[in-house]
Amino acid sequence: MTAHRRNRLLAAAALVAALAALRSSAAVAVPLDLRFSFGPAAVPGFTQVRPADAYDDQHGYGFDLGSQVTVVDRGGGEPLKAGFTTGRDGRPFFFSAKLAPGAYRVTVTLGDAAAASTTTVKSETRRLMAEAVPTAAGEWTTRTFLVHLRVPSLPGGGTVSLKPREREPILYVQWDDQTRIPFTELDWDDRLTLEFSDAHPALCAVEIAPAADPRTVYLIGDSTVTDQMMEPWAAWGQMLPRWFRPPVLVANYAESGETTASFISEHRWAKLLTELRPGDYVLMQFGINDQRMPVEKFKEYFLQYIRETRAHGATPVLVTSQNLRRLDAEGHAVETLRNFPEAMRAAAREEHVALVDLNAMSMKFYEALGPALLPKAFVDGTHQDDYGAYELAKCVVQGLLDAQVPFAVGQVVADWRPFDPAHPDPMAEFKLPPDPQLDPARPGGPGAPGHRGPMAGDVPRPREQAKPAAPAAPKGD
Repeated sequence: MTAHRRNRLLAAAALVAALAALRSSAAVAVPLDLRFSFGPAAVPGFTQVRPADAYDDQHGYGFDLGSQVTVVDRGGGEPLKAGFTTGRDGRPFFFSAKLAPGAYRVTVTLGDAAAASTTTVKSETRRLMAEAVPTAAGEWTTRTFLVHLRVPSLPGGGTVSLKPREREPILYVQWDDQTRIPFTELDWDDRLTLEFSDAHPALCAVEIAPAADPRTVYLIGDSTVTDQMMEPWAAWGQMLPRWFRPPVLVANYAESGETTASFISEHRWAKLLTELRPGDYVLMQFGINDQRMPVEKFKEYFLQYIRETRAHGATPVLVTSQNLRRLDAEGHAVETLRNFPEAMRAAAREEHVALVDLNAMSMKFYEALGPALLPKAFVDGTHQDDYGAYELAKCVVQGLLDAQVPFAVGQVVADWRPFDPAHPDPMAEFKLPPDPQLDPARPGGPGAPGHRGPMAGDVPRPREQAKPAAPAAPKGD
């Protein structure tokens, strides 16, 4: 056995032992420092990940979801910068590490000694963590962000009542016409998954450690907030992490089809409460699926959420639901959620809770796009594509800053600029790379390899996500 192979086996054994110790411990804050290198040569103190290292539970790390990668060797004296891993044929690629539930600090090192690189990083189910990170030839940079991991089980017994789309491998990653890799909901599994994409992603290293004293911001709501699993669907909650830096950690518990009542009955709220700590925040948005409920009952649920959040020493923040896609003949937005947003405004006033009025901001955004462009920010009458969700996330960030919500003030990323929904970013300049996770009902459409444009028009969603386009009184998402 060569010395190189012996050292590699010893490093792998040490990593597996560390992962096993972490998984067997009931505490989240287990000492852990996982360091992976992705260049052509071993780096002292790092576990080298090679193109053939596909993820499996035994090793506890590797390239995931059928990723095909290549290592570029640039040479040079500094091992960590001698080369990098990138997707084969310009494709995105996924890397996973098996970890216990909790909060993790992730640092990625990016760069290429010989060419400019551009890397976009997402985590778990398409959560945008770092967008189009550039490096010039011969330069390297690091990006650090916090990622929340969870599993469905509750301490002491019981579990979250997951929907079929969350617990069964009915969705897939489509790499080409012949290659489809089924997967289950990445937000609920026992691993941290990172996706790297863009014009020229150049990954040199990934370092993972428990997050020390994160300021966790929990999101509860429906499909317009959730981490949407497939292109071309998107929601503002999965775009929100892009705009905050550590110690802010976004933990998105929202799920499609949820109401103020079902979020409790499915034990999603109970699961969240097992994690909630003093100093945390809960952003709450419901209303689209609650239209059959008396508005006073809807308001009572929010009062319950507010009371129970405060009982845990955390801070509630209300977010009125975005409006559905509707303009009148003059191009003015039409209120589609009746008096439900006003019920949330009233609850915020009565309980002295910060409010982000996304309903009002979304209508300004829709009017600014106008009847020609507005359908291109949506997939159907309710749900946005990447561009629409990205702009609504900026509305939420601006609303948090305007309300002086403490976790947001001073914690936005360096490239944040004040946002006016009446003057959104030009749609033609939006270039977020699509993901290979595709909606089975839309083969070859937005999100397919090579397709970059949004889909206009209203097409029913598959399974429980189906709904009519922009109904006057929506009955579910």
